[in-house]
Formats: sequence, structure tokens, C-alpha cells
Amino acid sequence: MYYIGAEEQQAVLKVLEKGDLCRYGPEDSTVSNFERDVEEKFNTKHALATNGGTSSLIVGLYAAGIGLGDEVIVPAYTWVATPASVVIANAVPVIAEIDNSLTIDPEDIEAKITPRTRAIMPVHMIGVPSNMSAIKAIADKHNLLVIEDSAQAIGASYKGKRLGTHGHIGCFSLQQSKIITTGEGGIVIADDQQYADRARMIHDGGNLWGISAHSDAFFPGMNFRMDEMRGAIASVQLTRLDGFIENMRIRKRKLRQAITDVDGIELRKLHDEEGDAATTMVFLLPTPDLASKFGERMSEYGVGAGPMYSHGNGDKHVYPGWEYILRKKTYHPNGLPYSHPSYGKIEYSDRMCPKTLDYLGRAICIGVHPEMTDEGIEKVSTAICSAANDIF
Repeated sequence: MYYIGAEEQQAVLKVLEKGDLCRYGPEDSTVSNFERDVEEKFNTKHALATNGGTSSLIVGLYAAGIGLGDEVIVPAYTWVATPASVVIANAVPVIAEIDNSLTIDPEDIEAKITPRTRAIMPVHMIGVPSNMSAIKAIADKHNLLVIEDSAQAIGASYKGKRLGTHGHIGCFSLQQSKIITTGEGGIVIADDQQYADRARMIHDGGNLWGISAHSDAFFPGMNFRMDEMRGAIASVQLTRLDGFIENMRIRKRKLRQAITDVDGIELRKLHDEEGDAATTMVFLLPTPDLASKFGERMSEYGVGAGPMYSHGNGDKHVYPGWEYILRKKTYHPNGLPYSHPSYGKIEYSDRMCPKTLDYLGRAICIGVHPEMTDEGIEKVSTAICSAANDIF
């Protein structure tokens, strides 16, 4: 996915020539400049650059005050960092089904709420926004926090508003496989000053320089800071973001048009087609067996494909692959947070979300790149049409 050009190289060389690699070294910090640019682009009051997407989730949870005795509802389809960050914050992840958008199912969110539920963590998977209207309505009804995991959808939107700005806190990843990248890196955004102060405290060794109107923003912190070289790359990459997304949207539209009349496939539901980052084209087959055969046929036509999930494949994007979550493993033998008496009995299993496994077992995902050629689009669409003709 990623693109690194001459501008990024020059920006890094400039930092190296100055010799100040920590964000607090130079007068004109690349990290601080990047944070201000994010605030402007996302129309948010506070942006904080971090050293990773997982770091951003941890910072967001700590900023929200999530901890022991709390439950956070997460989707069954997301990278394992999402539930792991909840455990790191000393809370328990509650795993909810996805729907045919491959994002969290609002109906199952409602079914999973208990008196211990403190937050919902929707994940905008492979570029597509979750159903934020329904999620926010549930959160308002039950007085819950919404922490958006936008790691795979930076720059996408829902009803004209950027993802990450619909909830109380938004978290992003700049890891190498993401839409824009610094190799490793992340962002946390919030409008609320209290959340912003707490986020800065946890991300910076407990250092707020003694300035905050919120007494609960002072506590021991960690170090999740972004360095100046990554800040330099991030600033350039941010200028490319909208162009990347527009290019992917153009290419995805062409691909969708090319397969619009193919019988037997069901396109992934989009809660907001205009807001889709367009990083992927996903379609579903009637059964997992047909999806497997369809993928084999596509491979024979030169396009590698297959179901997004098959039993036992160990994919850490799907909850059966979260072995240490399902086994409730933590770093300490006391077993916290799972052993805390406020929770009662917590049960996980690799069959607890059958709808999720069904959708992913029937789904085939095709990546869309900003520089995908018309020839590449034709190759993919021909493979899809040919496979459909062979099977149906």
C-alpha cells in the first residue's frame, strides 16, 4: 500500500542534519507541526502523535479512564491489538459479531451490554466505516464511551465527517501496511481537553509540564512518543492522504462497474459508500465451499484470492486467532483483569461468533492500490467474471 518518495527522504535528511531526533529537541518540531496539521485536516481540537497504532489504542483507553472492573465491546473481526489494548488497560474485552459490512453489528452490541460495560470500540475494517449512527445511538442510550479504532481507514469518512471524530476519542495507525505510513506510528485525537490531557500524560512519561485544569490528568505515564524522523515522514504523508484515497476510489468504482452484472456474488454492504476509503473490494459467495472454489478459479486466472477466513488458519484479524485472549492469558500469574471478582465468570470460545465466521468464510477480498492500472483492474475483473461463469 505505502508510497515513500523524494519529499519524505528530504524531510528525514533535514532532521538528521539538525541532529535533534527527539520531539523536544528542535524549536520547530516536525512532530508538533504534524499534530497541528492533523488537527486542521480532521477538524479536531487535539491531536497527539504516538509511536504506534497499538500505542494509540492504549493511550485512548487510558485517556478515557478505562480500567479494572470495566468491559469494552470490540468486534470479532479486527487485528488482535484491539482486544489486547483493552486487556493492557486492565479491562475485559467483550467480543461482538460483525454484520455483512464486516464491521461490528449494532444489534449484537446491544445484546452484549452489561452493567460493567464502559465503552464501545468500533473498528473501521479495511477502509469501510462502521455504522456510526447506530453505534452512537446505543452509546447515548446506555451512557457509554465510543473509542474509534480507525487504524485501517485513516482519511475515510461517515456522512461527511472524518472517521475518528464521531466518538469521544479516535485512534489511528501509521504502520507500514496502512494508507499513509511512517513505518510504525500512530495518532490519537479528541475534542475534549480532559481526554487530551490524560492522553498526553500516559504517552509522555507522566509529563504534562504541570499544566492541566483536570486533577485526574496527573498519574504515572509511559513513553509512546513519536520521534522527529517519523514526524517528518508523517507530515509529508499527510499531504498525500486525500490524493491516495481519491485514486483508490476511482479505481474501486471502475472495478465495481466491471463486475456489476456478475451473478452469484454479493458485494459487501457499505454504510456510507461515499466515505469508503476504497482500500479493498470485498464480495461474498453463498457458501464457504463456493468461496473456496471461487478463489481457486481466480488464482487459475492469475489473481490470487480465497476466503477471508478458514477454520484453524490462525489469522490474528479474526477472533479464533486471538489465542492469548481466548485463553485469558496475562503477564502476571494473578490473572487480572479476568480474575477480578467484579466480572464473575468470563467465557470465550473459538465458536462464540458464528455469524462472523460465516461472513468471513464466504468473503473474498481484493486489494485496491492508488496506482492500480487499468490493465490491473481488467485482469481482476476478468478473473472474477471468468470464475463466476465457471462456477455458476
